[in-house]
Amino acid sequence: MIEQNIHPDLKQDGAPGACRGRRRFLGAGAAATPFVLTLVSQPALGATCFTPSRSLSRNTSVSQQGQYGECFNAESPGNYKAQQEPGKGAYHWPAAVPPNTPMHPLFYQGGEYLKTQFIKQVNGRWESMTLGEALQVNAAGQVHFHVIGAYLNKMGGNGAEIPDSVLTAQDILRIWQEYATKGYYEPMAGIQWYAENIVDYLKTNGIVG
Repeated sequence: MIEQNIHPDLKQDGAPGACRGRRRFLGAGAAATPFVLTLVSQPALGATCFTPSRSLSRNTSVSQQGQYGECFNAESPGNYKAQQEPGKGAYHWPAAVPPNTPMHPLFYQGGEYLKTQFIKQVNGRWESMTLGEALQVNAAGQVHFHVIGAYLNKMGGNGAEIPDSVLTAQDILRIWQEYATKGYYEPMAGIQWYAENIVDYLKTNGIVG
């Protein structure tokens, strides 16, 4: 269980990922080449998708079975943001996670790195924003925007299919928790993904549209 603590301190820290973006997610001694590669011959609505660690090499050998799969029908976070009224337009939110779902405690609130921007004051009390409201927030790096989209897709929004062998719902929540706590996510020991790297992973692997 991911522990939560909705804190009334609205401190909004800067984004270390922006100033430290040059220290990518490369292993020791690796050349400065981005890990995001163009996918070859991917289906119109699908993409070969990899676990975070396997995405570093995109190895599809027999020995790596279970480390990749096919992701289909990923919706864009922008559509979830724009279409929040059931029965109207291209509303694709999963039934189990409607737009009025509180951001917290589902998503970790944040540590010293990121005092969350996703709480609001209602009648003199601090409450979590809903996921629909959080998507309206323009936060540094927009990691929350894409991670929420990934979670909604994982939960079946737009009929999306993301294999558990690639990412579980808890894996997605863990990516956010680690980023919100430290300012980066480690797909494997010693490799750090900052905001742009997390977003690139989710988009390039067809986990968000």
